[in-house]
Parts: sequence; C-alpha cells; structure tokens
Amino acid sequence: MNIRRILPAVFKKGSQITAAATTPIFQVWIPDPTGIIPNTIGVLITTAGETIADTLDRNMSQREVIRTNKAYIYFVEKLESNLNQGLKIRDDDFFRSSVGYRKPAEELFEGMLIKSRNQYEEAKVELFSNLYANGCVDTTLSPQMISLFISILDRLSFNHLDILNRFVILGQESLWQSNDVYALQNENPLLPTYMEELKNLNLIAPTFWGDSPLIITNLGEKFIHSIEFKDIFDLPHNNCISKNNPIR
Repeated sequence: MNIRRILPAVFKKGSQITAAATTPIFQVWIPDPTGIIPNTIGVLITTAGETIADTLDRNMSQREVIRTNKAYIYFVEKLESNLNQGLKIRDDDFFRSSVGYRKPAEELFEGMLIKSRNQYEEAKVELFSNLYANGCVDTTLSPQMISLFISILDRLSFNHLDILNRFVILGQESLWQSNDVYALQNENPLLPTYMEELKNLNLIAPTFWGDSPLIITNLGEKFIHSIEFKDIFDLPHNNCISKNNPIR
C-alpha cells in the first residue's frame, strides 16, 4: 500500500515531511521503504511547510541521529502494516487543530522523535514508533493517553517493561499478592522497587493489604498492547514472576 497517498497532510510529501541534514559527518545511510525521504538523511523536522521539531538537529551525536531516523522509519513501517491489515487512518481531532494551537498529531510526532533520540536503551525506539503508529489508527488512544504513554515509556526501563509484560500474560490468572514481593526479591532483589514504580503509575493494581492481588490494570494492558512490547531479550531474573507459584 502506498502510504504517501493515504497519510494526512501532516505526513504527506507535497505539503511534505522533509529531511534536514545536520552535518555531513552525522548523515547516515538507512533504507527508507516508502521513498518519502532520501537514503542519506539527517533529521525530519518539517511538515506542511512548518517546523515541528526544530530542536532535533542541534548538537546531536551520531547515535542520536541514528535513533531519530530509526524512529521515523519504524513508524512508517508499522503504519503501513496497520493499513495493510485493513485499519483506517483516524478521522477525528487527532489531525485537526483549534485556532492558535498545533495539531495533536504534530505535537505527538515531535514528542515521539525527541524521546526516541534520547533513549540509551535503543530497543525502546521501536516501541515509541509502534505507539505513535497505532495512535494514528486507534481512536481509543486519545491524544492525552498517547502523551501519557510516551512519558511512561520514556520513564520505564526495558526491565520494567518485561516485568509488566509478564503480568499481562498472567492476566487475571495471576496468583501473586502484595506480600509475595518480599519472597520474589530473593530471586531478584530489584523486584520490590520495580513493582512499586509500576503500581505508582497505575500499571499494576494498587495494594491496600498484604493479600491484595498483584494483577495488571486496564491501563497497563492498554499500554503494553499499544507499544506492542516484544520479548527480545533473555531476562531470566524475571522468570520467577512467570512461574506464578507463590510459596505461602
């Protein structure tokens, strides 16, 4: 499917997304399956003739340029996959702006690129792109929710995400309770800290008593599905969660 003929003007060539090179030393060779951008590119910073990410090309390292460009390419590939599956570009206020304000799509596009640029855990870059591409077709992902998820994804480490994903897989079948965290820390001493942070973000159900269940919240499940987390690393220190076998 030719995305260039389908994407709203915020992404189309013609009103266009262009590539603004930083310096030649930072230009990188990355294939672009859409043909929207040249192979030798710097940083995507304009849309519809307006600058939308004018901080992206300032004093960037080579790794930052690579991560930013990868974020854009992952986004295009994921959006193309969504459209090939029959999903439609959303037709709501996501791509419209109130007088005097930018379109939510533009703000979140810039946010996705900036957060991707700064990721030292580069595996998360594709997750930012998945979130934004899914937001372009899923009206249940409001701009406010996408913005929140961008912030959460930026804040959490890949290890947080792995732990959260294990609770998504367990779902309502999770047998873990709040007090079990102290037993789990014998397997992974960092788990109590990770779990508290996930609970504070309302991704794992809050606990009120020692026997309060440790289960994924609706928000946590929506978050993991929206970023399309992939279990790409072997993290055996978290296997104790997946065993779902409390010792009481």
